[in-house]
Parts: sequence; C-alpha cells; structure tokens
Amino acid sequence: MFTRTNMIDATPDRVFAVLTDLGRAQQWMPSIQKIDPLTSGPFVIGTSWRETRAAGKRTLESMVRVTALEPPTRLGLEVDSKPMKGHLEFRLTPRGGGTEIQYEAEMRGKGLFRLMSGAMNRMMAETDDDLLDRLKGQVERR
Repeated sequence: MFTRTNMIDATPDRVFAVLTDLGRAQQWMPSIQKIDPLTSGPFVIGTSWRETRAAGKRTLESMVRVTALEPPTRLGLEVDSKPMKGHLEFRLTPRGGGTEIQYEAEMRGKGLFRLMSGAMNRMMAETDDDLLDRLKGQVERR
C-alpha cells in the first residue's frame, strides 16, 4: 500500500467535483487512453466504467467501480484487471480555506501475479507519485 497527501487551494466540494468527473479525468491523468461507462445515470455507489491506460509499453484494461461515496469527503474505488485487483481511496478534509487530500492505493496480483504484488505497488506508487499534484493543477486552474 502507498499513501500520498497534498493541499489544494479549493473547497472540498470543488476538489470532489473534479475527482468524480470522468469526462475530464484524462486532463489530469494522462495515462488514461479511454473511459467507457458501464452504468448510466448519476455518479453513485456502484457506478462503473472500463478504463484503458498506458502501462509502460503496454495497455492495461481495468474495470473500475465506485465502492464508497461520501461527498465531498470520501471516494473509494475498486479496480479489477486481468493481472491485478485493488482498492483506491481519496479522503478530503477542509483545512484553512483549502482541502487536504489523502490518496491511498493497494493492489494485489491475481494468480501467479500474486508473487509480484509488492513490485506492482512500487510501480504504481512511482507512476502515481505526482497524481495529487496533477489533480491540484486541474482543480486550481478551473
């Protein structure tokens, strides 16, 4: 598991709106190549989509499902792909006119990939090391 924390100069409502806007996700997560919604209607627990992202020289397709939704303080996501499954969580706390955001992620390999769970988490931590900086830039530009 890895955790990152950052401060964003915006209200939790504004940060949460960007986090849950799938149409703008590629603007601050450039590894996402495509998002295909699997459910329709409002963004609620159970909302799911297929996400295609660049993973080094390969592409990785994952199913993503909202597992926790407490606007504007918590968003939990389950990620399921062929080699791995995991949980991502964003927690937002108002701090002095801005928002402190904490991001936690834990991935587990499936089948033989279980042996590589540690390496997967390290690779994801490296890839997502600046995720909150990119989110901060997107929110504060808005």
